[in-house]
Amino acid sequence: MARLLDSYASGQFDEAVQAVAKAGDSVGKNLRAHWSLDALPWVDADPATRAPRLLVAAAFALETENIRAERGEWGTTTTEVRCQGTCVLDWAQARLAERGPADSAEHAWYLAAAALAGGVRDWRYLQRPANPRAQPPILAGLMDRALERFPDDPRVRLEQALAAVSRFAVTIDGEHYSSAPLPGVININGMRGGTLSAPRPTARDQAATMLAALVDDPVVGVEACIRLGYLQWAVADDESARAVLTRAAADAKETDDRYLAEFLLGWIAMQAGDAAAAIRHLDAALAARPDSQSAAVALAALTLQQGDATRAYDIAQSSLDKRPTDVDPWRLILYGHHPRLPGLIAQLRKQVRP
Repeated sequence: MARLLDSYASGQFDEAVQAVAKAGDSVGKNLRAHWSLDALPWVDADPATRAPRLLVAAAFALETENIRAERGEWGTTTTEVRCQGTCVLDWAQARLAERGPADSAEHAWYLAAAALAGGVRDWRYLQRPANPRAQPPILAGLMDRALERFPDDPRVRLEQALAAVSRFAVTIDGEHYSSAPLPGVININGMRGGTLSAPRPTARDQAATMLAALVDDPVVGVEACIRLGYLQWAVADDESARAVLTRAAADAKETDDRYLAEFLLGWIAMQAGDAAAAIRHLDAALAARPDSQSAAVALAALTLQQGDATRAYDIAQSSLDKRPTDVDPWRLILYGHHPRLPGLIAQLRKQVRP
């Protein structure tokens, strides 16, 4: 452990990570028990550099858990080590807090950790609804703890909201998740019976509210609109979804954001039987991100239905020829920011060794 931490601290990031990867899965899983046993003595070996050493240990721990996640071992344990990937991230987060006031390095770690957990869809780890009756109290979600360190930070708030919403934003074969459930009812005056009542907000309503609070933010507002629009479509609130996605398409500066907003608008129109509107939005999606396969296949199908077989063929064939291994944002929308993880790890490494 000490040798690997020295290597990682010196900027030999890939070498240290590959050493763990090549050591084998059994060694990698058993490594989880050694952070407190072996990493802390390394951290404490030089009191003058303890704070940067804590960052090194936290960043390296995250990267080793990325290996476990890639091999499907995020939630696995061994007979000797009853610890999963969340245990290691909890350990690392506590070490970062020991460094003192929150800073850019800790912020970079939280964003990378959120992307990692999103890749395995462990949303409950990232955001846990408060349960005051739990005994003992349940540890707050990682992004809930992040907000304690970075109050009102828009990127952390987006990660928290995304985790909350993602537990409900799942569809079946491209169709709606479900119609909105009947709200629970509570009596306003606290009495049994009577007719004056108000809806009890559901966890899904509360999650949607978290996203809605971010739609005007200049940093994350466009993505918040897209994620909110997706949720609204998933629960069959197409009118609200169209409004927020139209706003996202108009405001989007990033290619993938405009593509997703227009694709979702096209998909909603296609499900509603409005072929003209669907074609218009899918054309706009492909204008933003040419030959992307999800939009291309949908547009080719619609064009064929309209009787233009030649154009339908050209659209479909072009997507295969020009993007044979397309990493379409639509295919990855349910995995949070996991597609950004390599870049987020690179940013974290720059904090470890500027």
